[in-house]
Amino acid sequence: MIYLYICLVAFFAVVGVCEFCRGIVKLFTKSKDEKEIVLIEPICNKQEDAEYLLRSAAQRVKWMGKNGPNRVICLDCNMDEETKRLCSMVCSEYPFMEMYSKEEAFDRLNEICKK
Repeated sequence: MIYLYICLVAFFAVVGVCEFCRGIVKLFTKSKDEKEIVLIEPICNKQEDAEYLLRSAAQRVKWMGKNGPNRVICLDCNMDEETKRLCSMVCSEYPFMEMYSKEEAFDRLNEICKK
C-alpha cells in the first residue's frame, strides 16, 4: 500500500514540475506586440470527426494562452446540413470560435490583417 502512495506522490510531483516549467516558458516567451493569431479548421463535406477537430482546436487555444492562437475559425468547405448544425453548436459553446464560409472567412481575415 505504501508503494501506491509513493507512486501517486511521484506522479503528482512530475505533473507539478511540468506545469511550473510551462508557466516559466510562457512568462519568458510572451509576445511584445499584441497581434491576433487565428487558427483555421477547414471542415469539408460530411466529415465524421468535425466535432473532435473543433474541440481540440478550442483546447489548443485554452492551453496555449497568450502565446498561441486566440481565435478559431471553422471554415465551411461545402459541409452538409448535419455537419453544419454540429459545427455551429460547437462554435456557440466557445466565445473565441466562429464559423464562416470561404468568402466570409476571406473578408474576416482581410479585416484582421488591416489592424
